[in-house]
Amino acid sequence: MAELARSGHPRILVVDDEQIVLNLVEDTLTDDGYRVTITASANKAVELARNQEFDFILTDIRMPEMNGIEMVKKIHKFAPTIGVIFMTGYANLNTAKLAIKEGAFDYIMKPFELDEIRQAIGRAVEQKQSAAKATLSVELNKITDLSNLMYSSGDLASLLRLSLSFAIIQGDADAGLAAYFDYNNSQICLMEISKLSDGTEQVIRIDCDEGLMQSIPKLGRPVLITAEDKHPLCSGEILAVHREILMPRDSSVAVVVPMARSDKMLGFLTLFHDDKSYELKSSGTKLLDYISGQLTISLENLQLLEDAREAYNRLEQMQDQAIEMEKMATRGQMSAEIGHELNNYLGVVMANFQLMNIRIQKGVTEGLERYTKSIEDHLDKISRFTKGLMDYSSMSQTNFEEVDVNQMLAQIVEFLRPQKRFREFDVEFYSQQDSLMAEIDQGLMEQVFYNLLNNSADASFDAQLKRIEIKTQIADSENISISIKDYGSGISEDRLQKLFNEKFTTKKTGHGIGLMVCKTIIAKHNGQISANSKIDEGTEFVIKLPIQNKNIEEKEETQRTIRETV
Repeated sequence: MAELARSGHPRILVVDDEQIVLNLVEDTLTDDGYRVTITASANKAVELARNQEFDFILTDIRMPEMNGIEMVKKIHKFAPTIGVIFMTGYANLNTAKLAIKEGAFDYIMKPFELDEIRQAIGRAVEQKQSAAKATLSVELNKITDLSNLMYSSGDLASLLRLSLSFAIIQGDADAGLAAYFDYNNSQICLMEISKLSDGTEQVIRIDCDEGLMQSIPKLGRPVLITAEDKHPLCSGEILAVHREILMPRDSSVAVVVPMARSDKMLGFLTLFHDDKSYELKSSGTKLLDYISGQLTISLENLQLLEDAREAYNRLEQMQDQAIEMEKMATRGQMSAEIGHELNNYLGVVMANFQLMNIRIQKGVTEGLERYTKSIEDHLDKISRFTKGLMDYSSMSQTNFEEVDVNQMLAQIVEFLRPQKRFREFDVEFYSQQDSLMAEIDQGLMEQVFYNLLNNSADASFDAQLKRIEIKTQIADSENISISIKDYGSGISEDRLQKLFNEKFTTKKTGHGIGLMVCKTIIAKHNGQISANSKIDEGTEFVIKLPIQNKNIEEKEETQRTIRETV
C-alpha cells in the first residue's frame, strides 16, 4: 500500500518554526516521491492551504504565531478533507484529545526518527485512501458496525469468530476458515465456521516456526480457487494434515482473502461457496478487502493489548518485590536505595499504563506504541538499575552533557500532571528564561526532581491549598537555581536541621534514604541543596547547580594543554 500511495504523488504541507526540521522532513518525503511544500509560519500555511490543494498537513503544535491545532481548525473551515499529522515535543492528554478531536491521522513525538515520519505519512495515505473508497459504496458502511464490534472483542477466538461470521454473511458464503499467523508464539491459529454456526467454535493452534510462515505465498488481493488449485497455506506441506478443511470440494469454490500489513502476511480468510458457478465481483472484492483490513488492524491491536497485559503482570510482580525490598530497608542503605528508586521507575511505568488504558477505553488505538515503548524503556532501566546497584559505586558513574533544564522540567511536569497522585494538584512551572543550559547527568537529575515532587505531593495530601510551584532562574554568573515549593504540612525547625541526614523521614512508611540520595547526586554535580519550611505553611527545596560542571572544565583544560604542548 505504501508503494501505491507514493505512486499517486500526494501533496504535503509541512509547518514548523524550526528550519532544520523543515529541511529534514522535506528531503525525506521528497526522496519518497511526495510533493512537499514547507513553511515556518502558521499564518502563511493557512494562506497556502487556501490557494493550493494539499492532501495532508504535517505540523508542529507549539509555534509562535498560533499553535498547530488552531491553525488546522482554520484550514478545516475551508478545506475539511485535508488530513493532519501533528508533531510535538510537549505531549499531554489535553493536546492529544484536541488533536484526535481535530481528526489527526497520527501524533508524533519529538525528537523523532525520519522513519517515523515515513511510516506516519504512509499510514495516513492508506487510511485516507480507505476512507475515499468507502464513500464510493453504500455497502461498505457495514464496516463501521463491524469495527465497533471488533473493538469490543477481548480475545482472539471472539475476534476471529465475529469477523469470519460477518464475512460469510456479507459474502453469501456457506462456510469459512480464518487463519492467523501468531509470530510471537510461532503458531498458526485456525477457526472453521459454517453458515449455521452456533458460536462455540474454538481456535486450533498449529506449531509452525516463523521461517515457514514467512515462506507462505503472499497474495495482494482476494482470489478465487477451485479443488484443482492450491491454497497458499498448503504450500510446502505446512498444513498438509489440515488440507481437507483448507481446500474446496469438487462441487464448490473458495475465495481466499489475504490479511497483510506492509510486506508481512498475518493470515487469510477463506470463504467456501457450494455453487461452483460463483463469480468474484469487484464490489465483493472491495468488501472483503475492507473486512480483511479491519480484522488485520484489530488483530494487531489485540496483540498489543495482550503484550501490555503481560507487561502489567510483570510490573505487578516487580512492585511486590519492590515493596518487600522497602520493608527490608532498615537492614542496609543499599537495599533501601534500590527499593526507593525502583518506585520512581515503576511510577512512570504505571502512568503509561493509565494513559494507554484511557485511550483504549475510548476506542483510540492509534499511537499506543509510544506508551509501550516508554514502558519497555523504563523496564529496561529497572533491569540496568538493579544490576548497577550491587554496590554504591553507581553513584560515582556520571554521564555529563549539556541539557536545557527548563525543557527537562517542563517535560517532567507535563508527564506528572495526569498521574493519579497529582490529579488534584495545581503543578505550575515558572522561569525567567526561555532556555537554561547546564552540564548535568540528566538521568540522575530526573531522579532528584521525581523524588522531590513526589515528596511535595505526599506532604500536601491533606493541605487546603494543593499547589506545587517549580521555579528556575540564574542565581549568579556561575550557577542556576531551581526551587520546588509546596503548601503542605511543613517541617519543624529541629527536624529541618536533620533533613539530609541518613534515614531521616517524616513518613510513617518511609525509610529516610530519598533526600540523602538527592544530596549525593547533587554533590556529584558540584551543586548544593537546601530547604526552608514552616509548620502548616509548606516547604521549599532550593537546588543550585553550576552552569559549567567543574569536572568537565578541568577535562577540557587538560585537553587544551595537551594540544598546545604537542
